[in-house]
Amino acid sequence: MSQKLFRYLKIFLVNFILLYFCLYVLEIFLNYNKDKLFSKTRLYYLNSVQKKIPDEKFYLNIGPYKFIDKKHKILPLSGYENASIFLCLDENNQPITFFSDENGFNNHYNFKNNDYLLIGDSYVQGMCVDKKNNLNSQFYKLSLKSTSMGVAGNGPLLEFATYKEFESLKNYKDIILFITIENDYWDLYHEKENKILINYLDNKDFKQNFSSYETISLKKKILDDFFKNKTNRIFNDRLSVYHFNLKELGNLIENILKKETKLNIEYLNDKSLDILYFKILSNFKKISDQKNKNFFVVFNSISPDLFFPETKNEIILNEILTKNKLKQIKLYLKKNDIKFFDFNDFLLKNYKTKKDLEKIFKKINGRWDHYTEYGYYEFVNQIKINLLNN
Repeated sequence: MSQKLFRYLKIFLVNFILLYFCLYVLEIFLNYNKDKLFSKTRLYYLNSVQKKIPDEKFYLNIGPYKFIDKKHKILPLSGYENASIFLCLDENNQPITFFSDENGFNNHYNFKNNDYLLIGDSYVQGMCVDKKNNLNSQFYKLSLKSTSMGVAGNGPLLEFATYKEFESLKNYKDIILFITIENDYWDLYHEKENKILINYLDNKDFKQNFSSYETISLKKKILDDFFKNKTNRIFNDRLSVYHFNLKELGNLIENILKKETKLNIEYLNDKSLDILYFKILSNFKKISDQKNKNFFVVFNSISPDLFFPETKNEIILNEILTKNKLKQIKLYLKKNDIKFFDFNDFLLKNYKTKKDLEKIFKKINGRWDHYTEYGYYEFVNQIKINLLNN
């Protein structure tokens, strides 16, 4: 009996190994075909650098949105201060890093006096280009000094909270708010549930005071606790890097079996979000006026997939975002005498196909990502021509 059982187990094991080997070969082929063979992760680079320079601390980039549903005493509004940060991996699977300023933002130059304070999300933070080609640097190339207070994943409420908390620490002439219409309503839908963020909006004197030792210590503990387990997952990371987890094969099977998912647009039909968005813009304008600063708004481009929609979901989203949301925000800005520039208008006029937009947008791991180096240059150049020079 035991010999028979052993024989069955042996047959099962041999067949399992052969099956896994065949699947692994297919996984290698899929990754090779997508130019992702043995691509490294941010965690891989982080652990590699940490081994080489054990005395210097490196951190992964983190967005405040990770904490808006937590019950912490404070809400961090940026990452680690005065530290080396792994921002992202570019289209060549190379790490983009920066050394954060005293408030945790990505400011390579850190000017004492600035022409503009830049508020926004990952585009303002500099994804996913090196420090010589990010948004700040493009302003500098055009003889304009700027300071970035952008963080990946920030929506309108987080952006306002960041502005209100930190703007007094910088000398600047005017403010530019960057709106990413494709993400902002979804972000705001979640941000409105956070009492600390609502406090920034409803209480004109509210701040968390991130210059105090107590708040800084609390912030560091929250960030440390978040990363405590994530940065030690070396085994899982190796499974991913060398494709032993068969991730691409699993994605392929999932894509074959599933139909186009039903689009969730309920939050886009929530009129209270429109009212809240306008209130945020109004508060930006109010504080700017009180400080005798000009308040400008710049609209980031929607993604190429929405710019030239092909699927049913893409067509619906394009209609809602460009014909509805974008239009009503522009009407509000005009009504309140707030100058703005829409990068979508420029791209629509000058780029006729999705293929043309490859000059403006990067593709990373087969998906549209942030602007290319040229894209950031053209973006800022058009801002200067169409908005700042008028």
